[in-house]
Amino acid sequence: MDIKKIKKESNQIYLKYRKQIIPEFFFVGYVSLLAQYLQSGLFSFFVSLFLCTVGHGYVKCAMKLVDEDNVLLNYHDSMIGIMEFARVAPAYLMRKAVILFLTIICGIPMTFYFKNNLTFLSLDWISSLGNAFIQTELLIPDFEIILMVITHVPILINLFFCIMIYMLLTALLTPVPYIMEQEEFSWNESLLCSIRLMKGKVLQFVHLYIYYLIRHIFYFIVAGLIILFVGKINEILMLFCMIVSLILYIDVFKGRFELAKYLFYKEIRGDRSERCFNN
Repeated sequence: MDIKKIKKESNQIYLKYRKQIIPEFFFVGYVSLLAQYLQSGLFSFFVSLFLCTVGHGYVKCAMKLVDEDNVLLNYHDSMIGIMEFARVAPAYLMRKAVILFLTIICGIPMTFYFKNNLTFLSLDWISSLGNAFIQTELLIPDFEIILMVITHVPILINLFFCIMIYMLLTALLTPVPYIMEQEEFSWNESLLCSIRLMKGKVLQFVHLYIYYLIRHIFYFIVAGLIILFVGKINEILMLFCMIVSLILYIDVFKGRFELAKYLFYKEIRGDRSERCFNN
């Protein structure tokens, strides 16, 4: 598999349709921002859970841009995750549940470390952590939480391990939305098929992501600094900064990476039959 070729093709498609991709992806990301902007941690968590399918808009747009000529994206493509919630929700919810459950299991040592300091594990803090795992489509970094974590070495080590597990599971289940969109599979068939397809391909997926890592880090730092120095002034500026960060996120990283993920899926899928989970 030529990862450089995938990256090049993704970039070409993105530049060709950039004027369409940014607004359509913005609609998807803006809905996701609601959960992060809400002040009530627990309520925000449940809103994030309900909105977990909104990211399917990225998938639908990417598939259409790659598979069709002279593409014209519309609101149905970007909002398909909401408009067809009942169809896409089982696969998305169960994929998130598997990733979240196994990651939390790996993070159990953190709870022992803070057993005498439960104020750290407040309801809002736990809800915010849940949002980060459930949403994942857009992450606005909070440097205060980052500084608080890195001052506790045992927590930092356990958190690093959790992140590695989270990334491994995410890689294994990356093809789920594409399989669900192309085949009439149940959620469990989609998950099993995804794991079979990604068997032996995880390192190649990591290789693909590394090509976009500098872009992601650049977004993370710039967005974090904008929030830290401008967004903290008041709520209006905070919302403005989050919108600016979203546009930056799409143009620098998200647009190209979503296209690359689908191109990667097409490579590993090849000519396999629709019952790929039996192969």
